[in-house]
Order: sequence, then structure tokens, then C-alpha cells
Amino acid sequence: MTGRLRTAIDDAYQAMLASAHLPGEQYTEPVGDPGLFGPGSAIWKVHGDVSGVVGGVSGLLLGALNEPVTYGTNRFSDYQRDPIKRLGFTSSFVRGVTFGSTQAAEKLIETVRAMHKRVHGTMPDGRSFSATDSADIIWTGATQAYSIARAHLRYHPDPLRGADLDRYFAEYAVISERLGAVDPPRSRADVEDYFATMRPRLTVSAEVLETVRFLRSAYGSNPASRAASLVVNRAATDLLPEWAKALVGLPPRDPLTPLATRTAARLLIRALRYGVRNRMIEQAHARVRP
Repeated sequence: MTGRLRTAIDDAYQAMLASAHLPGEQYTEPVGDPGLFGPGSAIWKVHGDVSGVVGGVSGLLLGALNEPVTYGTNRFSDYQRDPIKRLGFTSSFVRGVTFGSTQAAEKLIETVRAMHKRVHGTMPDGRSFSATDSADIIWTGATQAYSIARAHLRYHPDPLRGADLDRYFAEYAVISERLGAVDPPRSRADVEDYFATMRPRLTVSAEVLETVRFLRSAYGSNPASRAASLVVNRAATDLLPEWAKALVGLPPRDPLTPLATRTAARLLIRALRYGVRNRMIEQAHARVRP
């Protein structure tokens, strides 16, 4: 019974977040190569826990508040038609660059950079967008790192803190730089300062609000996955900073609502820790220390 339950949890998780893979994602070769970061890194610890799922979705919500970035994404992505595929590709990239060998990580980065080259244009109001622009890459990386770190602090049983958490931001900045960012934030203080400069530039259109609504809705092919995704999405919304919630007009909540959301999220994350087998991380450790 226990084995069947774990298998069912693992199968559901893999179907949601590992259903699509970027070419070149692998964790077994070459033997001895620690990759861009290695087992002792902060990023291995943070990205090695399933709580990152909540942070990743929260990062997508926060990232959507940059209107030109959202406008460009909506013109060059089919994520609203197939959100599971989009989540799979995003997860594939983050996993592969974090835990893959140096060669595998660099191949994934080059693949994404090539994809980004076609995402550019001008909005009707004259503002430009480009997935290869340093400013847009910094925004995407900072919103993801910030949100994943918040989820890590809230839901990991033994989270990194202080200088160790700053080390996570510095390591995530390496990914942004490899994608083309110039001088991305490298610490908690850097990220807070960065958001302080960005907040006056953020504009919320009907398209941004619709994107946020879509990201907060349930998805999946069966009732269980839809229920789980709704828990994740509500917990991801709860992680947003207050200024972001106010920007998209989320109504004030009574004190019991965050408690119920966080309790449900903790139960779901606990179940995922129990059932999910992180094969990629196992392979990465075996590669580094054969």
C-alpha cells in the first residue's frame, strides 16, 4: 500500500513537472563533473526541494507584472493552451542548469538563448520588449530567485538563512548572466533595492490581469491534479509581496485565509516529499561522486 501511494504521487508529479524536456537535459555524464555549482552549493539545496514548485509559480505571477515582458511572452508562447508543457520546459531548464554537468548546462543555456532571439517587438504604446535584453533577463531571473527563496524560507524544514541565502542569489545570478544579463542582483539586499527601482515602472493592463488570473487558476487533466495545482497557485499568490498584491488589485484577506492556504500547502509539500523520487538529483550526485 505504501509503495503504491508513493508511486502514485511520483507519477502525478512527473506528469505535471517533468512531462516536457529541453534537448540536452541529462545528469549522468561526464563522470566527476560538478556542473556550474556542485553539491555544496546553496542552489543545489534550494532547488532540490519540492517547495520550489510553489516558488516557481509565484515567480511567474510576480514576473507577469512587467507589462512588456508579459506582452512579449503572450505573443511568442502557447502556455495558455498547454500550461503543463510550459511548466515542464521551465522546470527542465532550471533542473538541468542547476544539477547537470557543465557541458549539459551550457547546452541548455544556448538552447534557451536561441529561443529568446525570436522574442522581440514593440507594444502598441511604443514600448519595446526583447527576451535577449539584459533588463528583461534580470527581471525574469530576479522574480524567480526572489520567489523561490521565499518559498524555501516558508516551506523548507531546514532553510538557508543569512549569508547562505545570499549565496543562493549570487548563484542564481550566474544563470542570468549566462543568459545575457549584465550585473544582476546577487543578494537579498540587492534584490530589494532592484524591486524598489522597478516598482514605479510597473504598469498593469487588462492583459496583465488576465495573465495573473490564468496563472492562479487550476489546471491538469484530472480532479486530483487540478486540486493540487489550485493549492500551489493559492500558496504562490500568498508568497507575493504586499506591493505586488496591491498592484493587481487582490482584495484584502481575513487573517484565517493565509493560515488555511499555508496549511494546505504544507500538507501537499509534505506529501510530495514523501512520494517524489528526484531521479535527476540522484543521478547528479552519482555523477559527481561515482
